Amino acid sequence: MMTKPGTMALSALLLSVPLLRLTAQAHEASEAKLGATVEITRSHSWCWFPTIHRFRSGEIIVGMVLSPDQINSESATSGYCISKDRGQTWSRRFTMGEGANQDGAWSEAPDKDDMIWQFGSYPEPVVEGNAQKFYATMTKFGRGGRFSSEDRDVTITLHEPAHIDAAWLFDYRFDGKVLVADTRFGTQFHGRPWGNIVQDKNGYYYCTAYFNTEADGQRELAAGKASKEPRYAPRFNRCVVLRSTDNGKNWVERGVLASIPATGDRPDWVGFEGYNEGSLAVLPDGRLFGICRTGGRVASGGSQGGTINHAWSSDGGKTWTAPASIGFGGVAPRVHRLASGALAVVTGRPGPVTLHINPDGRGEQWLKPITIYSEMSSRYCDFIEVSPGKLLVVYDHLPYGWMEIPFADREARNIIYGTFVDLAE
Repeated sequence: MMTKPGTMALSALLLSVPLLRLTAQAHEASEAKLGATVEITRSHSWCWFPTIHRFRSGEIIVGMVLSPDQINSESATSGYCISKDRGQTWSRRFTMGEGANQDGAWSEAPDKDDMIWQFGSYPEPVVEGNAQKFYATMTKFGRGGRFSSEDRDVTITLHEPAHIDAAWLFDYRFDGKVLVADTRFGTQFHGRPWGNIVQDKNGYYYCTAYFNTEADGQRELAAGKASKEPRYAPRFNRCVVLRSTDNGKNWVERGVLASIPATGDRPDWVGFEGYNEGSLAVLPDGRLFGICRTGGRVASGGSQGGTINHAWSSDGGKTWTAPASIGFGGVAPRVHRLASGALAVVTGRPGPVTLHINPDGRGEQWLKPITIYSEMSSRYCDFIEVSPGKLLVVYDHLPYGWMEIPFADREARNIIYGTFVDLAE
């Protein structure tokens, strides 16, 4: 039985945990403090998977998904809220189609026009039958969140044909059905851009994307047929890096961040999902640092998903160091550089929403995680640095988990929260 949401104090809650001072060389002990938790928005219907971003003009935007976790572009619905006071209070929820979804890649920083980008939730083939070139939607938010536009003529070009699989809606998925009459899409590209869009010193833009190639897909189908529990059969997602050299109009696969090898053993630290849900950071020396999910679910037999992959590229994402475990697990990990030069990652599942800090900004050694939230949640989360050393972490509270709140339960709500974290100087 699903539990009802517990009461969560919105007053300032201070929790100290050991942390190293966030400078490149210092190693003195310091503290991080969890500050106030604020409610951003709530709904009796779907309301989950938040992301957070800030305009240079100061407004903060939090996007969230307002539809089930399904694979169909026609039914994608999202929304966003705006704060004008550094995250203390929030506007009503503004609704739109797929443009504010977690399922896409978001700007690490606004562009020269103070626009925040959301790119590519549900790519569609440019030519039917061609699984290498896709149209994707670029949504741009401006004027502190009072303006948005959508360009459906942005393209993604892959090195190899992608595996195109059946579309499916949430309610039917649990009955084992995928082809349904209330959508035009019998099939859908299951991959998508993901994480954050970063810019290098040359002005080129980069983001990750994940998908199966056709060869990967065939391996996955064979594994499913051979498994007693197809839902937990090994998957073969790969995580690649897309690059745009024309200000975000066209994106081309630049290189493979991580993939399951065609021969040899699957690394034992890689979960059954393969590599997906990536995130990038540009390091001070110009290298790209990339992370991606490999698991996150707990199979019925009790086994947990794998740990997060991390890798580095010295040639603009064309080649990467060999995939290796970062040392902790989670879904949809988001990495951002802090004003101090440190790197920070938020993620969760299995386990609570957690914040991880790499003080020297190289992405190699990570401190003990800081627990942000342990109640029922998807563990999809994100953060911004509101001011130097002060973070705002956003996440969802889901009283019924992945299931819809029953109509009869008039009190339950899905809620998006934000918790402030002070990283002591």
